[in-house]
Order: sequence, then C-alpha cells, then structure tokens
Amino acid sequence: MTDPAQTSASESNAGAPGNDVTSSSKVQKSTLLIVFVVVFIDLLGFGIVLPLLPRYGAHFNATKMQLGLLMASFSAMQFLFAPMWGALSDRIGRRPVLIVGLLGSTFAYAMFGVATQLGRDGVLLGLGALPLLFVTRIAAGIAGATIPTAQAVIADSTGPEGRGKGMALIGAAFGIGFTFGPLIGAACTSGYPSITMSDAQYKAVQMWNESSDVISAQQLTTRLAAKGKLESADRESISQYLAKPKPQSQVQADLLEPPSALPGYVAAVLSALALLLAVAKLPESRPVVLPSDAAPQRGGLSHLGAVLKHLTAKKFSVILAAIFITTFAFAQFESTLSLLTREFGYSSQRNFLLFAYIGFVLMIGQGVLVRRLLPRMGEHRMALIGVVLMTVGFVLIALAGNKTLPDSALWYILPIVTIGFSAVTPSLQSLLSQSAADDEQGAVLGTGQSLSSLARILGPYVGIQLLGVSAATPYFAGAGLMVIGGISIAAIRREANKTASDVPA
Repeated sequence: MTDPAQTSASESNAGAPGNDVTSSSKVQKSTLLIVFVVVFIDLLGFGIVLPLLPRYGAHFNATKMQLGLLMASFSAMQFLFAPMWGALSDRIGRRPVLIVGLLGSTFAYAMFGVATQLGRDGVLLGLGALPLLFVTRIAAGIAGATIPTAQAVIADSTGPEGRGKGMALIGAAFGIGFTFGPLIGAACTSGYPSITMSDAQYKAVQMWNESSDVISAQQLTTRLAAKGKLESADRESISQYLAKPKPQSQVQADLLEPPSALPGYVAAVLSALALLLAVAKLPESRPVVLPSDAAPQRGGLSHLGAVLKHLTAKKFSVILAAIFITTFAFAQFESTLSLLTREFGYSSQRNFLLFAYIGFVLMIGQGVLVRRLLPRMGEHRMALIGVVLMTVGFVLIALAGNKTLPDSALWYILPIVTIGFSAVTPSLQSLLSQSAADDEQGAVLGTGQSLSSLARILGPYVGIQLLGVSAATPYFAGAGLMVIGGISIAAIRREANKTASDVPA
C-alpha cells in the first residue's frame, strides 16, 4: 500500500516523477528519527527516577498505601491528561504539545531532586520530602502524558503497512532509555543497601554518640528491632551491609544520609536537552486545523467522555481491554521489582543495574526482534506469542519470590517477561491505530494511553498490597491476568477474520 502523502506528492509534480516521493520519504524518516531521539532523551530521565521511587519512599517511611499511591500518582495524571493532549494535538498540531510536555518534565525532575535533598526532617513551602515527592510525580505525570502525541506523529508519518514498525520505535526508545537511565542512576547513588526505619528507629540512630567502636549486623538488628518492627528485607540488607563490622559513627552517617538528589537533577538536564532538540529540529507532522474546519474541542476532564465513547465502540473495545489487562499485569511486576530485590538484599546500585539489564533486553526486543518479525508474523500472532512468554515469566518470578528458585534465577527469567511485553505492546498499539480514522488518531491513541495509565495506577497499588501477602503473590496474579489478556487478543483475531470473510471478493 502506498503512503497517501507520497501519492499526493507524486501526482502534484508530473514533470519530475518520483522526486517528491523520495523527498517525502526522507522527511518522514527524519521526523521519525527526531521523535525517537526526543522520546529517548526524555525517557532517560524516567529510567533514572523509576527504580528509585519504591526505595526513596521507603527511606521517607512511607506506608504501603502511601508507597502504592506514590507509584500510581504519575500514571493517574497520565490517565486524566493523555486524551486531552492527544485531542489537542489533533487540533493545534503535535509539535507544541510535545514541547510543553518536555518543559514540564524538566521542571518536575528538578523539583524531584530538591525534594530528595531535603531529607526526612527538611521542609520546603510548608511541605516535607514525602508530600513534595507526590507533587513532583503528579507534575511529571501531567507532562509525560504526551507519549500518545509522539505516537500520533508516527501515525502521521507512516502508512498502515509500516505502522507497527513505527510504533516499535517508541518501544525501542523506552528500551534504550531504560538501559542507560538506570546506568546513569547507578553512577549517581551509593552502594549502600536500602534499610527502612520508622520514626522511632530514625530518632534512636540520631541519638547515638559518635564512637569509633565497631558494630556488627546482629548488634544493629537488635538495636533497631528494640525500637520497632524490622521487615525481612531490612534484616537481609543489614546482614549484607555489615558483612564485616564497621565503626558506629560510619554506620550512623550512612543510615541518616538522605537519598542522593543527583538522579533528579540529571534527569532534569536530560529533559531540558530533549526540549532544546524539539524546539530546534522537530517539524510539525500534522497541519493545524482551523476552528472553522473542525468541531469545537472540549478540554480538561471532559475528554473522559471520549474515552467512554471509544470503550463502547465495537472496533476499539476489545483491543482497549487487551491493552488494559496486559499493561496492568506488567505494572504489577514493574512496581514491585525494586521491593522484591530488597528481599534479596540488593543495594540501590545493584537494583539500578538490574533495571538497566531489563532496558537492554527491551531495547533488543522491540528495536530489533519485534521490529523485524512483526511485519512478517502480523500483529495478532506477535501479541499472542508475547502473552505466552509473559505468563511463563511471571510464574517463574513467583517461584523465585517464594524461594523455590534461587534469586540469581531472576537474571535469566526477566528476559522472558521483557521480550513478551516487547511483542505485546506495539502489536496492540498498531491494531488500535489501524482501527482509527486519520482524523481521530491522536484521540484514539490518547484513549489507549489513558487505559494504559489507568492500568499503571491500579497495577502498582494492587501489586504492592499483594507483595504484603507474599513475595510470590503479585506474579502469580500477573500470570492469571495474562491468560485473560490472551483470550482477549484471540477474540480480536477472530473478529478480524470474521470481518475479512464478510468482505465481498
């Protein structure tokens, strides 16, 4: 199938056949490259911050409910604002929406650095560190809700036959961002294990006298346990941190040291670089629609009506359901992984390296494997393969969580889940895009992003609560959800086959 933009260009210049087609193709490739680089740089910042959140929240003595809400706040804002940004980009163009989003991300990450630098006792504008972390994640969620706009740029710049490959570029940008972001984060944090202390435990450590006497793991565990409950993850962290006894003064300083603010500041600088690149190089992929040519647009929360409209439309509903279910399952895994590795005694640096490893696999999965195989295998088959891989991977992670498998097995299991998710996501996005008309791409993709965000709201909250039951429970639950997601994808395929058979030859 020929790209409509290319067809129009070739017809408008009969004296130089093929010249405009070649020029249009070059412009499209250039646009895709710039969008890829902009999304990649912005997601570097996201990749730096995400692995920190559960551990930073724990440092500031967040309850499980507060931690779940902190993880969910980013996605809650994306759920509310993604349809608005998508529909707005249909009206005023993609470029200004992406630029505003990058500007907001720069501010949000800078404030994240300020909040973490305050420590447990610091106050800014009447707010402590934990409330400020909520503010920064809410702001970052609003700004980061422009991903469907980037997807719409790809939809503008590709034909239906290349849509899946184009959408995989966003996945590749996620993968590269999640590879190098955590690596940068690892360089910005200490190698000390993560130890959560209650307010009473924290104050007791503050009252210690400076002493060069050494303290052992057993002594520190006894002292902290006398002031409050110690989780098994904290006991494991203490045993690894004090594998060799250290001076009490050094232990006191390490326990009271606030989390590093550098990851937030580095993420802000990277988002600022993406902003500058977008301002200088990003072209507009969609002509601006004049008010006289379009129906009035409603902003803000009224765009929830568009979400409901798409959910009840037969051509979108099953695809959107599959997107929600599979993303919910992955969000449970994504949000609990940092807490699971605490059970294994991982330091922040080692945890970052694990996330970088996931990002590398994601980059290879979507940027190479899926991008090449999807056009040959088709979206339906690729999505079903991804579901099977994710289901198997979640079951294996659950077995590692309940100690049936050693914790070292995690490094072999994670590629199974990650490659599975790499296959599912662009396949469903491509199916959703192909089901939408040209003038509703931004709005429909915004609804898809909104459903993904809703899944990322509920997934972390539910996953963290399930982790309180046992280290294996969230992953067994994720495997069950993937089975349901597989049934939904099979239903999409049956409906597509039925529609194709109804079309007259």
